[in-house]
Amino acid sequence: MIGDIHPRHGAVFDGCPDPLLLVEGDVVVAQNEAARVELGEAPSLLALFDTADRSVVSSACAAVAGGQSTKSNFAARLAAGTAKRWTVWTAGAGGVCVRMDGAAEPRADIPAPLTPLVTKDEPVALRTLLLGKIFDRFEGILWSIAKDGTILVSEGKGLAQFGIAPGALVGMNALQIYPPGSVAREETERALAGEELYGDSIEGMSYWIRRLTPVRDAAGDVTAIVGFSLRANDNSEETFQAKALIRALSELPLAIWAMDEDGTCQMSIGNGLKELGVMPGELVGKNLYELYGNREDFKADMKRAFAGEQFISETSFVTSHWRNTIIPVRGTFGDRVARIYSVAENVTDRVENQRRLEEQLALIQSQQQAIVGLSSPVIEVWQGVLVVPMIGSIDQARASVLLERLLTEVVGRQSSAVILDLTGVDTIDAEAAQHLSNVMRSVELVGATGLLSGIGPSVAKTMVDLGVDMQSRRTYPTLAEALRRLIGARRR
Repeated sequence: MIGDIHPRHGAVFDGCPDPLLLVEGDVVVAQNEAARVELGEAPSLLALFDTADRSVVSSACAAVAGGQSTKSNFAARLAAGTAKRWTVWTAGAGGVCVRMDGAAEPRADIPAPLTPLVTKDEPVALRTLLLGKIFDRFEGILWSIAKDGTILVSEGKGLAQFGIAPGALVGMNALQIYPPGSVAREETERALAGEELYGDSIEGMSYWIRRLTPVRDAAGDVTAIVGFSLRANDNSEETFQAKALIRALSELPLAIWAMDEDGTCQMSIGNGLKELGVMPGELVGKNLYELYGNREDFKADMKRAFAGEQFISETSFVTSHWRNTIIPVRGTFGDRVARIYSVAENVTDRVENQRRLEEQLALIQSQQQAIVGLSSPVIEVWQGVLVVPMIGSIDQARASVLLERLLTEVVGRQSSAVILDLTGVDTIDAEAAQHLSNVMRSVELVGATGLLSGIGPSVAKTMVDLGVDMQSRRTYPTLAEALRRLIGARRR
C-alpha cells in the first residue's frame, strides 16, 4: 500500500522544506509539516485548488500515476486564489508525490476560442503569452538599445525584409551601424535623449509603422530604449499617396485642422495658418475650445459638427474671410462623432471682389436709370400736357422705367394728355413697338389721352411690315403738330 511508503522515508519526507503531499487518487495519504503550515490539513488534493484549475491538477497526477510520464510540472491556483508552481512524480504503488515549488507567474484563464494559440499549461500571464504568439505571426521587429548604443534585443520576422536574421545584431553598436543623418540614427539619438517617438516610413515597397520608448531607472535617467516596428504593406501605396498629398496640402494657402470631441487639436497644417498668425503644427495638442471659445460662430459650428452634420460655413477673422468645409468622422462603432476635420480657405479676395462687383452693379444700375431719365425725360410743356421725347433704342428695361415714371407723373400732375415723340428713334422692331403700345394703353387707363408724334418714314415702314396696329392711336408727323392739335381742341 502507498501508506507504507511514508514510514520508510519519513525522515526525507518530513525534512523537505517545500510543502509536500503523498496522494493516492484524490486522497492525501500524508503531508509534511511545511504543507500543514501552508495548506492546513488536506484530506482531498483537488479541494486545495480553484475549481477552474482542478482539471489541470487531476490530469497531471493521472498521467504520472498511470505511467505515461515519470514527472510533470504545471501551474495552478489554490482555492484561496494564489497561483503556484507544482511538480508531480511517481511514488510507486499507484501513488504520487505533489510538491509546491513556489509562486507562479500571474495567469488569467484562457478563453476557449483562444486555446489553439496556447501550449497547454504555459505558466505565463495571458497578455504576455498572446502578445508573443501574435508577434511571431506578424512581420514586426522588436529591438532594444542601451544608452551607449549597444543592441540588446533584435527579434521578429520583419528583420527578413532587411536581410537580417533574428538576434544577428545583438552586441553591435547601433550608433556605429546607423549612418549619420539617417532616420534610424536620428530617431535613436532622440529616443536615448528621452523623447518618445511615433513615426512611419516607406522602405522600398513596404510601409512601416514604428514606436520608440525610453526606459528609465528609479532616478529617471534613460538606461535604454525599446522599439517596435510593424510592416503594414497592404496599404503602402495608399499611405504613400496620402503622405504625398498631405505634403502638397501643407504648401497650399489653406488651413487644415482636426479636433477631437474634447477640443484637443490633432492636426494643424497648411500655409494658410500663417495668415492667422499661427505656424503649422503649433496648435496640435492644444484645446481649441479654450483658444476660440469666445467666438460664438466657432461654438455654433462645432455644435453642428459633433451632432453629425457636414456643412460649409463662412466666417470673418480680423480682416480676412474664410470658407470652412467641416467634416465629422464617427468612432469605430459609429455611435458618436469622435473627431472633426476642417479645410479652411482664405476667400478674402473673393469676398472683396464680390463686394466691389455688387457696388459696381449698383452704380451701373443707377447710371442706367439716370441715362433712361435723360434719354426719356418727362416734360410738362403745358398745363395738363406731358411730352416724352424718345431717343435711341427701346428695350424692356427702358420701357419699364419709363412707364413707371410716366404713370407717376400723369397721376401726380393730373395730366390730361401725353405725347410720345419718336423723332429721335431711327429704327424699331416688333418688341419695341409692343412696348410703345403698352405705354400708350397704360396712359389711357389712368385717364389721359395718348398721342404719338415724330414717326419717321423708316419707323412707319417697319411698323407696317411688322403688322403693328397703330390706326387706333393718334399719330402726328411732328411734335409741333401734335401740340397745335391739342391747343386747338382746348380752344374749341
